Amino acid sequence: MTDICIPNIGPRERRRRLIVGVVMFAIVAVVAVSLMLAEAPRAWRLFVIFPAWVGAIGVMQVKEQTCVALAARGLRNMDSGDERIVDAIELDHVRAQARNVHLQSAVVAIVVTAVVVLMPV
Repeated sequence: MTDICIPNIGPRERRRRLIVGVVMFAIVAVVAVSLMLAEAPRAWRLFVIFPAWVGAIGVMQVKEQTCVALAARGLRNMDSGDERIVDAIELDHVRAQARNVHLQSAVVAIVVTAVVVLMPV
């Protein structure tokens, strides 16, 4: 895949995803601190993986300017509503970007969860 980004979401849509990502990472922090202060078993800290994954997807979609749900449906939303991506090459590129978002998000979620589980207290 080339380094050229073909966005399928516009600035307003990216802002919405960034907000979701930041909120989810804040939830990770609150849950992690709460579990540590409650001296809950470390295994319970594994539950942060889901909000960490959602937060990472939100942030990575902004970074890649690619909504994974829209890409899966062959759509773009450049802030004026959903529209079909008709060019096959463009759609392939956007879907490749979406796969990259999924991969990066999984890695971030696993790393964040590992850090939370391994933290003392």
